[in-house]
Amino acid sequence: MKKILLLATAAVILGMMSCDKLKEPYIVESIVTESDTIPLVAADTINFDGKMVTLLEDYTGVKCNNCPAAGALALQLQEQYEGHLVVLGVHPKGALQNPAGGFPDFRTDDGNEWNNAFNIAAYPSGLVNRIGGVLGSAQWGAAVSSYMDSQAPIRLIVKTEFDEATRELKVSIHSKFLQTIDGDDIRLTTCMMEDNILGKQVTPSGIDTAYMHRHVFRGTADGQTWGRILTSSYTIEAGRNFITNMKFILNDEYNADDFYIVAFISDNDTKEVLMAAETKIK
Repeated sequence: MKKILLLATAAVILGMMSCDKLKEPYIVESIVTESDTIPLVAADTINFDGKMVTLLEDYTGVKCNNCPAAGALALQLQEQYEGHLVVLGVHPKGALQNPAGGFPDFRTDDGNEWNNAFNIAAYPSGLVNRIGGVLGSAQWGAAVSSYMDSQAPIRLIVKTEFDEATRELKVSIHSKFLQTIDGDDIRLTTCMMEDNILGKQVTPSGIDTAYMHRHVFRGTADGQTWGRILTSSYTIEAGRNFITNMKFILNDEYNADDFYIVAFISDNDTKEVLMAAETKIK
């Protein structure tokens, strides 16, 4: 993952603030406060339709000739289920992701740790809400479809403010639990994703030197690979709200015009993703 200077991060939970120590390459300089919160506006809640937003992780590689077809399928599913499917293209650290020979380097430490934890050994492979096991791309459609009539257990809204002059990116993630959730390790994971990146890719017909890479996972925004704990309570009652704030300087190598913040809340014991959301920073 490209290095990013993290200026500050904190979680504001029911008016209280806490902060985890971050690991490299994140450098803590100060703590954001509740006043840094980007508030919700009426349109945010009006546009929330109460339905589940599902996470599809596409484990892929720049030297995997079958991966472009899987990536196209992921995009097709996202267009089919507009607003209810978030896609992350995850590049672990293996032979099919090696950038040698002028291929782009999309490998991340976070993605590699996820890849190993879920025992993914063949590409393309996918996870849908991180339950149901590792899926071949032929299984993605049915797995994603199974969630499309589900009600959202959490209203998850990502708000961003980007200063083009300084490249400072502020993020506020608003989580409202609509159902009571049992579990003593409920976590919020905040990811960076860049879309529409031109670069070499192996395809069934050879090397495409102008391939458009989609949904590229650039790493977690706060260095928390498995997310930060929202609460230590065993039960999170319906109606409870959480706000998580952070701000950092966006790496100059990232295209802010095609940059997204992706967030998801999961049960860290089962790894199941309970709700996902994304927003474009510009």
